[in-house]
Amino acid sequence: MPDRAARYTASGLRTSLLSVPGAVGAEAVGLRPIGEVMGCVVEHAGADDPASTLRRGYATALDRLRTEARALGADGVLGIRCTVTRATRTLREFVVLGTAVRATGGKRPARVFTTSLSGPDVAKLLPAGWVPVTLAIGVDGGTVDDIAMPARPARELVAPTELVTRVRAAARAEFLEAVRASGADGGLVSATTLSAWALGPAGAGAVAGVFGTAIARCDDGPAPRDALAVVPLDRRT
Repeated sequence: MPDRAARYTASGLRTSLLSVPGAVGAEAVGLRPIGEVMGCVVEHAGADDPASTLRRGYATALDRLRTEARALGADGVLGIRCTVTRATRTLREFVVLGTAVRATGGKRPARVFTTSLSGPDVAKLLPAGWVPVTLAIGVDGGTVDDIAMPARPARELVAPTELVTRVRAAARAEFLEAVRASGADGGLVSATTLSAWALGPAGAGAVAGVFGTAIARCDDGPAPRDALAVVPLDRRT
């Protein structure tokens, strides 16, 4: 990745994954797009603990995206999108893509921030007195066996329902802990995912994910509007 960033810098070419409104919105609040950045990794899919594979894959890909952004001299990365592709039956490719931005004003952040928010959303966030800190991800997974499940095809399957409920709640709790660990004051949830599958005639597996951005208060102002759900953190609890 350092070689890719060096070639990119030397070429003088500036590409962006932001839409026109996204680029204009970023520029309006002093964040100039300076290039597309990427992080990727191929991981073995853990059959016994797929959530660990997801955590490791996302974390590695995001670290590589940040490394590339720093190599470009960026202050942050906007509009990050995370994808997982099944390369083979046992391999998964994790890719994160975003647009690196540089602050045009005199004040620059101490570290590269990352966010899934678009340019217009960041343009709403900053005047309201909030700044993005980092992309936050929570995942959890599990399996369940219920020997009575095949005998109840037309009724609610209690064990799988409880499994899905449990992994969704655990993924949300992990997301909140990631926000708290970043030192932020709250989080904006941008997406939730759920994958569930059968394990033979009497079993089920499920993996849930919560994706969003940790945000910190930087000034007094109104709460963000017309964007995404805010999950505040009470530091007293």
